[in-house]
Amino acid sequence: MFEITDSTVDISKFLIAISSMSSLSDPSINNHNYRVAYIAFLIGKRISYSNEFLYNLIVSGLLHDIGLLLVHTKEDLALIKEPDAEENKIVHIHSEIGYELLKNFPFFSKIAKTIKYHHYPYKDIVKIRFPISSSIIYIADRIDIFITNNLREENKFSQISKLIPKLKQFLLKQRGTSFSPRTVDVAVEEIINKECFWFEILNDLYIKETLEDILKNFDRKIPAEAFFDLAQIMAYLIDFKSPFTATHSSGVAHIAASLASLFKFTAPDLKKMKIAGLLHDIGKVAIPIDILEKPGRLTQEEVNIMKSHVFYSYKIISKLNLDPNIVQWAAFHHETLNGKGYPFHLRAKDLSLGSRIMAVADIFTALMEDRPYKKGMPEDKALSIIKELADKNILDKRVVNILQQNIKSINMQRAEAQKKAAETYKKIREIPAKFKKQNLF
Repeated sequence: MFEITDSTVDISKFLIAISSMSSLSDPSINNHNYRVAYIAFLIGKRISYSNEFLYNLIVSGLLHDIGLLLVHTKEDLALIKEPDAEENKIVHIHSEIGYELLKNFPFFSKIAKTIKYHHYPYKDIVKIRFPISSSIIYIADRIDIFITNNLREENKFSQISKLIPKLKQFLLKQRGTSFSPRTVDVAVEEIINKECFWFEILNDLYIKETLEDILKNFDRKIPAEAFFDLAQIMAYLIDFKSPFTATHSSGVAHIAASLASLFKFTAPDLKKMKIAGLLHDIGKVAIPIDILEKPGRLTQEEVNIMKSHVFYSYKIISKLNLDPNIVQWAAFHHETLNGKGYPFHLRAKDLSLGSRIMAVADIFTALMEDRPYKKGMPEDKALSIIKELADKNILDKRVVNILQQNIKSINMQRAEAQKKAAETYKKIREIPAKFKKQNLF
């Protein structure tokens, strides 16, 4: 189990979880990132024996479409659903978004560059300095899209023998133009003729398990401090889906950590609280944007869908091998003391102080923010509502009292954290306009 006090952290499960977010966001590309990572690994290990190269290649495959969770154009969507989609665009926005999101985090700097160029055809990419890993991710991506588009859902294994020659023709036709000659030769001569390749990538039950096993073999760890960067990236992926939630998790994390410090939580537990705050809404990746941004009252059906985000948060975070406190503090933020919260309908006896703190932090932050259906409230009005919820046995009175007694300093820290997140969000959102102005896509 991961402890915040450890000096290094194995992040393989986090990488798998981030990758799975794309499938939750768009079921039509279910497991695409896993398959691309696996295909890239098979090609890469026949080109390079460097463990660092292969590890970064797998991570690049898992995260190559991370930008699609934030911003995408019709051209970007076509690229992940059509093998012959037009490739003469100089810039593909989701690649640029992925690069911008990851480049400033030291652990991901090399991977960011691979992602930036992963839709550049070979004939263009040889003209600039680029990582060879981009070419490998590119052909792996196109192989998976070709297979997906040429395969019927029923009796997949029975179609393999007819699909192999078609895939070979597709690759050889673009050898030296779209695809690097070396990567085509490896794919055609050493990979796609093997039944085991097909049985692996066509089996959705095992592909993630296989990747987890491969990642374990590398035993790669990162400094514990870098783990917070990873949590922040995951928060950005959720919050940046909508301008109305763009800074929400950053605000919740800082309020929760501030309140926890006033309750004398230990230093390690304060770090856990901050991580829980960053991850608490991760399940919103599965919620359609038209529900997140609906200006009017949600229908009961839409409310049911919205409520599911907490369940998804619980499921995703539970798989990360984190301290159980992080899971509970993050996933129980819509539970209430009177047992009428959701999705588990826990009661006061089931809710730790950390979970109660997170509930207060989440509601107070949401009240202070603009949403499609309301403007952000003044501090005193938000506090008044929080106190009413405590009087109704929904929120913990002790936590609400501490918030009220320290509101100025806590709110100042929240505002500063959200300001920083807003600046990052603005940079991300400016990218499409920047390249459109230059006629690059």
